[in-house]
Amino acid sequence: MAKKFYAVKRGRKTGIFTSWPECKEQVDGFERPVYKGFMTREEAESWLSPKSEQVALFDAPPEPAADYVIYTDGSCLRNPDGPGGYAAVIIERSGAIRELSGGEPMTTNNRMEMRAGIEALKTLPDGSTVDYYADSQYLQNAFVKHWITSWKKKGWTTSQGTPVKNKDLWLALDEEFHRHSIRFHWVKGHAGNKFNERCDKLAKAEASKFS
Repeated sequence: MAKKFYAVKRGRKTGIFTSWPECKEQVDGFERPVYKGFMTREEAESWLSPKSEQVALFDAPPEPAADYVIYTDGSCLRNPDGPGGYAAVIIERSGAIRELSGGEPMTTNNRMEMRAGIEALKTLPDGSTVDYYADSQYLQNAFVKHWITSWKKKGWTTSQGTPVKNKDLWLALDEEFHRHSIRFHWVKGHAGNKFNERCDKLAKAEASKFS
């Protein structure tokens, strides 16, 4: 029998939802969400209560393995308008690893972060599930915090009424975002993560080709 109530303890919005699509909207792409389905509202409310806080993380269903894990990074040697590079490491569920990289003679760090994501996601088949790791909060927050949804509603202007920068790349990223199921994860840059460090090395090497 299908669950009738969904409780979200950690997500974009918390509380009780009466359909899976509503619940899914709160937890998809949100890092380490905590949620659970119940047959009755009373059970859901009890689980959400402070008394259940200690067991919440153990009740959360495990995240299924993604088809691909992607790490990306971008670099600009003289930000802005200096030579830049981007890179991605793509890990398939089988364990196979491939890399891609490229660069531009005059760009910005943010544009290179975005190019890395676009180029990596373009290589994947439609409908892929992806765990996406990057040290760019600028890129992730546009989707996780729904900035891009707001920009589109406002005709690609910010909350201050100014034009959104890098609209061309946001359009391309948004297309890729809707082509796949993506879970974003932030990783601290230059902190010893071997795949993040590899992307950083490749991106800087591409940027140095133009200097």
